[in-house]
Amino acid sequence: MLKIRIAGSESELRQIAHKAGSTRIKRFKRDNGKTIFAIDVQITVKDFLENLDLTSDNAQDEAVGIGFQNTCDPQEIQIELENLLDEISDK
Repeated sequence: MLKIRIAGSESELRQIAHKAGSTRIKRFKRDNGKTIFAIDVQITVKDFLENLDLTSDNAQDEAVGIGFQNTCDPQEIQIELENLLDEISDK
């Protein structure tokens, strides 16, 4: 399972929380006095990769910008993520 923290405005997070089935919106106070809202969402690696669109031109441009090749293999990414999660849970 992946745990993802999503930050944004309270209204944006209410829409996401409604779709994700989570209604717990956390409120954080920054040192500068600003308030930040966030929700935590858990998703399986498989579901995450199924919803990740690696075929669009924009996604490929972003992937190249962060050091990935133009052709990403979702199964290879899933195996690497699962291995990483196993290492983390062993510690």
